[in-house]
Amino acid sequence: MRWLLLSCALASTAWAKPYRAMVTHTASTTPGGHVEVGARYQAFILGVGRTGVNASNWHQVAASARWGIIDNLELDLQVEALIDWSPGRLANVFFGDLPLALHWTFLDRPKFALGVYGRVTFPTGPGHVDVLPPMLSDGTWDAELTVLGELRPSAWARFMVNAGFLYHHVRNRGPNAASFDVPEAVRWALAGTFNIGKRWLFSLEVLGLHFFRPDITPVWVNNQHLIEVIPGVRFEVIPRLVFEAGLGISVTPGLRELWQLRPLAGVTYEFG
Repeated sequence: MRWLLLSCALASTAWAKPYRAMVTHTASTTPGGHVEVGARYQAFILGVGRTGVNASNWHQVAASARWGIIDNLELDLQVEALIDWSPGRLANVFFGDLPLALHWTFLDRPKFALGVYGRVTFPTGPGHVDVLPPMLSDGTWDAELTVLGELRPSAWARFMVNAGFLYHHVRNRGPNAASFDVPEAVRWALAGTFNIGKRWLFSLEVLGLHFFRPDITPVWVNNQHLIEVIPGVRFEVIPRLVFEAGLGISVTPGLRELWQLRPLAGVTYEFG
């Protein structure tokens, strides 16, 4: 009986918070003094490639930590591993880049919020793998500055917009190949999140990435405009413990060359 009462109490206080879309940056941050840890798997698969170039099936495993320095100011760190694997052949495993980000929501109101997200990526990934797109851990110094907004018409629905600039440095391809200057890009995102009850959250996101040149790696030479749609779902098992899953679907031909589907799955837990 005690176990049943405890389960009911947990269920009544659980809340699949709307501030976590799958990919889009949201205005809400980890509360001051709290730490949110997470793990996520993503696969970038079934790319159609182009003449003379076969797309790899990339798998990314990442661990992350978000530290609420104070309310509305958050520090993010992520550690990644990349696996190039397709059925029927051996896998190649690489250590990924190290992104470090600061997220500040400078205006936070009940019905809307504004913030800024800045990131620097330390180049520890495999820069010599030409087929690896720059959106993954490609071994270059990267930086991002994104402005984000959020509308909150009700407790059950939120809408987010992102607009940002991405700087990419020169890609070191090893001693026997010339370096490659990865083009800069602009990034945008539109997202909506909707609670169904207190424990389920459904989301829909549209992401755009537009490079300043069509050649984004030495082998991907016509992939300037990339758009993806991601439906997702989150479920709060107990307060602060959330499981999530989504599926990215490539829209533009340039992105379908790299991958057609991006399944995502993860878990987060907040301490504090």
